[in-house]
Amino acid sequence: MNSNPDTDDTDGDRTETTDHSQRDPDETASSDNNGVSRALSRRRFVQATGATAGALALGGTGIAGAQPLEETCESFGEIDIGDGDFLLINNDWGASVEDHGFEMCSWLAEDGSYGYEWTSRPAGGEPNYPQVLLGTKPWGDDSGADSFPIQRGDVDELTLEVDIDLDVSGGEWNLAEEWWLMEQPPDQQIETHTHEIMLVLEWGAEHSHGGVDEPGVWTDQFGNEIDYWTVYGGGGGTDAAFHIFRVNGGLTTGQVDLTEIIDFMTERYGLSQDLWVSGIEVGNEYWEGVQGDVTYNTLDVTVNGTTYESGSDAGNGSDPEPGAIEVGEYETQDTTDDGLQNDFTGDGQTSHDDVTAFFENLEDENIQNNPDAFDFAGNDEIGFADVVDLLRRV
Repeated sequence: MNSNPDTDDTDGDRTETTDHSQRDPDETASSDNNGVSRALSRRRFVQATGATAGALALGGTGIAGAQPLEETCESFGEIDIGDGDFLLINNDWGASVEDHGFEMCSWLAEDGSYGYEWTSRPAGGEPNYPQVLLGTKPWGDDSGADSFPIQRGDVDELTLEVDIDLDVSGGEWNLAEEWWLMEQPPDQQIETHTHEIMLVLEWGAEHSHGGVDEPGVWTDQFGNEIDYWTVYGGGGGTDAAFHIFRVNGGLTTGQVDLTEIIDFMTERYGLSQDLWVSGIEVGNEYWEGVQGDVTYNTLDVTVNGTTYESGSDAGNGSDPEPGAIEVGEYETQDTTDDGLQNDFTGDGQTSHDDVTAFFENLEDENIQNNPDAFDFAGNDEIGFADVVDLLRRV
């Protein structure tokens, strides 16, 4: 164990095989702008609109076909997801779409699923990292989640659950979760990061950090065997020590316990409990010659009993079931737990008085604006048939 709590005595002991520069939008690699021609599927159009999939055309022709609920193809464009706790970031820090003649777009579909796709970039250099952010980054980025940043010593529970569809081909790429350790929260002082901690969830054959330093350092509560892949001194383009773990065999669907990583770093390197965990980032690092189409059905993070949910499985694509709804002089309730507001009078049951109140207020805007709560007939509209069906419940 290192006696100095804020440094690693292993830093710099290994030769770096892949250059991981910091994810700073102000620093991008430069290369020749070569022409590329490749078509990608547009699975998100089907998810977003039910339309036939279009094509993502290159050579400056732009996006063809129907559009998702929300989309950004801009460098470092952002979309709020997961009830506003997460940010989907079109992170092209390694080779920008504006300078290198390829396309990358991030999107949100109506069902709450989201993701990104990109065409093969001609430029070499550092990886791009289209990603999801919950929490902060050392440079001041902030998704607005209350639980982050958090000091290491205050983390009792930190788990990640994912269901991610990957369609990636070409050269070097991975699917990776990471966070930074910082001496100060970014809202007090930026760029105080001392460590970058990455857990690789999935990877292509060309993604390698040499041999695994320590295979199977632990098995978490969900049965995942975690390897300690390597550590770089000054990884991420900064002076921060860069520690890389991986899920043995890969993980694109399931849960992983991230508190085990915190415990390992404490036991192995004696890191200070006062360091701040920036947040949770999940995304795809990819280099030259890779194209991809990635969909997040689920990305949930639980921190000390608080769960942040995102994706179609979280139901973010539709409005939540309503609670009490004010209708005229009444405050309706669902007393049968079927999502329908059957009780107008507040007596805890369905009666003729409820039917009368429903009929008299049928055109009330709070009824018309909440069709799912009053569609007793099940015909996707509000009308006299719903009054009749409520009467049948008496």
